Formats: sequence, C-alpha cells, structure tokens
Amino acid sequence: MNWEPVTKKDQKIISGQIKRQPRNLHGIARRCGYRCPQVTVNAPLARSETDAQFFPTVFWLTCPEAVRRISRIEDQGFIQFIQARINQKPDLFQHFRESQLEYIYIRRSLLDPETRRSLRARDAGPARNLESVGIGGVADLRGIKCLHTHYAHYLATRNNPVGRLVEQMLKLMRDQWQCQDCHQCREHAGVAE
Repeated sequence: MNWEPVTKKDQKIISGQIKRQPRNLHGIARRCGYRCPQVTVNAPLARSETDAQFFPTVFWLTCPEAVRRISRIEDQGFIQFIQARINQKPDLFQHFRESQLEYIYIRRSLLDPETRRSLRARDAGPARNLESVGIGGVADLRGIKCLHTHYAHYLATRNNPVGRLVEQMLKLMRDQWQCQDCHQCREHAGVAE
C-alpha cells in the first residue's frame, strides 16, 4: 500500500493533536477535510541504539475530535455490544477475522525481508508479536480491545467491520462535529512544507 509521506508540517500538527512528539511515523493514511493528518501509519518496530521494541499499532487515529467521540462510545459499553454482535453473526465474525489478518499482513509488510529475518534470528518475542498480535495489540484475534484502532484501520483501508460500526455510531451522534483542535494545529503549525 502507498501512504503519503510525513512532512515537517504534518509532524508539527500531529504533535499538537496527540500532545507529544509522534514516534515511528511511516506515513499518512488519511487526512481530514482540513487536510490535517487524521490517521498515521506507524512502523512496527521502535528502534533504539540497543534493541527494537515491538509497536503493535499500525494505524493511529490522531484526530482529537474523533478520539474524544470514540472514547465516549467506549465509555457507554459499545465494545461489548460490538463483540457480542460479532460473536453472534458468523459472516461478520469471518470479516472481522479477515481484517485482523490483513492488519498483521500490513504490519509485516512495513518491514523489509532482511529486517524480519534478523529479528527472528535474534529475538523470538518481537518476531512472534509481529506475526500474531492483532488490532490494538490483542493476542486473541477474536477479541476487541480498542475502538480507536479499529476505526483508524477502517479509515485507512475501508476493510474493518468494527470500524464501520463505529462510523455508523458516530453518524448517529447528532451534535455538530467540531474539528477545532486540528484546525488550530493546522493554522498555528507555521512550518513550511
């Protein structure tokens, strides 16, 4: 998959959105109507001078307004509702399982073959996680941990049934969507491309 490159301006905006310096940025998967980063693509390994730490979140939802609204949905118990719905519908469960496997495939594809071989040779932990941990870092691919990560995957690929259900819930929220944080970040970034 091709992602937009991350510019200095993007980095500044993302820092404002998530209130810290972004790490592991690989690209921009989706932008909002203001052209601000909405979903980032993150490298699966955070490299330091001594080792490589596994980072399970490939698609990161950076839009503060979306994060706030999805947190409200989670607080209302929607994770359990979606989980029950998936468990009751075999076709939905199959699509859910396929989206988990797609996520693992995309994560694996962000590393070149030599890095994957090297990782397997020196440390089984990160290599095993790279190949088996699903969306949101779940070890059990039948489970849902975080709606934010599923929604980010959906926005990036349009292939996540949990993210699609979250989008439907967001549309049911009738209050006006205010992208003030992103808009402020965009206007105040002041960094040339």
